[in-house]
Amino acid sequence: MLAKYAQADETPFINMTPMVDVILCLLVFFMAATRLYDWDESEFAVNVPEVSDAAPLTAAPDDLVLTVVRPGFVAVGEQTYDLDRLLGFLKDARARYNNQGVMVRGEATLAYQDLADVLSTCDAAGIRNVRLPVRTRDPSDGGRVTPVATPR
Repeated sequence: MLAKYAQADETPFINMTPMVDVILCLLVFFMAATRLYDWDESEFAVNVPEVSDAAPLTAAPDDLVLTVVRPGFVAVGEQTYDLDRLLGFLKDARARYNNQGVMVRGEATLAYQDLADVLSTCDAAGIRNVRLPVRTRDPSDGGRVTPVATPR
């Protein structure tokens, strides 16, 4: 009977005094700590490590554009190479940048063997990143070809 009487009269409550004390302590701590972070960086004497012989980072070179001008001869920019000299040029380019890319262009009237010779030279030089630009035929234009962007 005493238990029934005690439960009816007592209402639960939360003592707020310890929580207010903790909040005030945290407030004082953060107020003092923010004052410590107002120091200027130049007030500290720090020896920063130094690097010698540092080279700048460079981007990958652009793809070389090989234009087959006639069977056995390929133009790179303004210079024309035969297949043997092209092999040396491509080996030098691959020595400078291991993943050197190449785009092979040529007239549509060239034989497939001419393109195969250039692709074989690229393979012999160790160049595996080879692209071929293509054009689609437009049937409404009498079969003339229209340029298409080459995938990268």
